[in-house]
Amino acid sequence: MIIHNAHFYLNGSFANNIKAIKVEKGIITQLLESVPAHLDEAIDLQGGFAYPGFIDCHTHSISGGIYTLGVDLAGCPNIAALKAQISSHAQKQKPDALIFAWNFDEGSLTEKRFPNQAEIDELCPDQLLLLRRIDGHSCMLSSNAKAKITALKSQDAILTGAENDLVTNWFHAQLDDEAVMSAYQSAAKVAMQGGFTTVHTMIGDAEMSIDHFKMLQKRLPELPIEYILYPQSFNIDAAMEAGSPRIGGCILADGSIGSHTAALSQPYQDKATRGSLYQTDDFWKGFITRAHENKLQVAVHCIGDLAIKQINDVYLELQHTNPQDLRHQLIHCELCPDEQISQIKASQAIPVMQSAFDLYWGNPGGFYEQRLGRARAQQMNRFASLIQSGIPVCGSSDWYITPMNIAMSIHAMIHHHNPLERISAQDAINTYTQNAARLSHDEMRLGRLQPGFQADLSVLNADLTQRFDYQAVRTNYIVKKGMQVYAYTPNCP
Repeated sequence: MIIHNAHFYLNGSFANNIKAIKVEKGIITQLLESVPAHLDEAIDLQGGFAYPGFIDCHTHSISGGIYTLGVDLAGCPNIAALKAQISSHAQKQKPDALIFAWNFDEGSLTEKRFPNQAEIDELCPDQLLLLRRIDGHSCMLSSNAKAKITALKSQDAILTGAENDLVTNWFHAQLDDEAVMSAYQSAAKVAMQGGFTTVHTMIGDAEMSIDHFKMLQKRLPELPIEYILYPQSFNIDAAMEAGSPRIGGCILADGSIGSHTAALSQPYQDKATRGSLYQTDDFWKGFITRAHENKLQVAVHCIGDLAIKQINDVYLELQHTNPQDLRHQLIHCELCPDEQISQIKASQAIPVMQSAFDLYWGNPGGFYEQRLGRARAQQMNRFASLIQSGIPVCGSSDWYITPMNIAMSIHAMIHHHNPLERISAQDAINTYTQNAARLSHDEMRLGRLQPGFQADLSVLNADLTQRFDYQAVRTNYIVKKGMQVYAYTPNCP
């Protein structure tokens, strides 16, 4: 197989003489300075810009795949519009169907509030409704759904913390294997459109179940992209029995800034709370230590500075007492004071971060500043400070929370709201290629266009190392293991 007619991204630029790539059995065998005269098998990339296959290091692909078939409330202006969208969708569904409404942001509504319970209940009385806030850390559900979830004890209309996780995982658990596979097929399409060849995803209830992990593990070859799976659970025995080299993902040290549940060392600017740590220091020490001793890479959600410190302190102690090259993860790592950066460097933990968070919420006077004040808003998503300290930051979307869109992600890193935290296009690309491959111990298989590496290519219509309009960038082709699995089709959703 010869892949040709493209600008190939090598060693940080497109300034090279490579005209084609030779592939055998899915592996790059040669970089060619001329295109062979006779091509028996070839992929013509039509002059596109070909990068090593981009890797998204943290997604909720099962949720995102399900929700693409539900009600997307992004941009919804008010409660009346919300009700109209959900009601219209519900009328097309069967009785007793599960209705997923997502991307809800009460701050963008005229009323600046969640709907009340009566408003929720009138929308789809014959179906079960789950309404999820944009950050995934708050939700509401219809009263008929509450009645079915017998483990739910809270009478609150808006559910957060453990109750939020309980009800969302109950909804997901109602899906059979084929519905799960349909969700992953849908998620794969979204990933390819966004420019990704490989996606890290969590499977499990963030408690003790790993749900559909084994089924999906067996059926991965049915999917057009590569999924790297995380048993999202505290069940170390189940993860080991499934043969996973890692555990976690969105197992939570704290909540979110939007829900005032991220754990901060100082109170929020707009509410007299510091959020909360979801587990004790002793709990995390016991869990992470046992996983570490069994050579499992650990990934923990930690957003506030107090939560980041709580998790990294355990990683740091283990690095001193029992050093292993496991590359434990700090998922999100949003509010990171100067003194914490040196501690992350010492622990050898890897921050897995979401640049679109800054694009959405980091603007002057924006969401971060409203919640945290200006000084702390400047300490959010510290890409440059971490990278300059030699920490191999990895990029991700946290999809469905923000879009899987590589151009948006690179743009956000280059144009961080704090000029001191902006990074070069080359460093940004590395977070989604070389660094991302290293996160899963695949640095000799993924992340570069070199002989011996897997022939994964993300082909865009733009050079991301030059000025670009991320909204005009599109994915032209995705090549996975030397096979074209996606091609852009104009006017096709």
